[in-house]
Amino acid sequence: MQIQYFGLSSFKITTKEATIITDPFHKDSGLIPPRGAADILILSQKNKSLYSAVSGISGEHFDITDPGEYDVKGVTVTGVPLKQQDEKYVTIFLIESEDIRILNLTHIKDFSLKEDELEELGEIDLLILPVGGNTVMSASAAAKVVNEIEPKIVIPSHYKMGDLILDLDPVEKFIKEMGGKKEEMEKLSFKKKDLTEEGTKLVILEPLR
Repeated sequence: MQIQYFGLSSFKITTKEATIITDPFHKDSGLIPPRGAADILILSQKNKSLYSAVSGISGEHFDITDPGEYDVKGVTVTGVPLKQQDEKYVTIFLIESEDIRILNLTHIKDFSLKEDELEELGEIDLLILPVGGNTVMSASAAAKVVNEIEPKIVIPSHYKMGDLILDLDPVEKFIKEMGGKKEEMEKLSFKKKDLTEEGTKLVILEPLR
């Protein structure tokens, strides 16, 4: 499996059988919107234009825009709605393929899952979560969520970068909250058998251009 990062809450996840793109952002963000072919397109807020700029996504993609369970091309996606402070819902997604379990917290501000709900999700290999503060979780809140979930790998998202015009904190705040140790790379490629280390590894992905 391979993970690449566009920016904000948009990722490209490549499995043996499918290419998944999440939350392609609009040019109004100040960044160049994601482009490329996808088999599966995941939108956590289909009615929010900032996170659903689908015009640059090609291919006959299967769109997942609502909570529920979906099985597509060897990938199981489970959408779980989370209520936020403004009474609106943002959907988070559990993505399973190649015996790897990814929990993508998209661009939530409040993590409201109870302990029994976390147990229902099961063990998480890779956690993707927003860390930029303001409209999403702060670095300190994100670090607490990491400690609750205890993934093998954590990838931060939705932080200040390049020409982004949104008011977000830089990723360095989250890195400090996590103890300062990190690995930086253009893409993360791994298999289930690679996830043998104790503790959580922090990976910072360089955004695709």
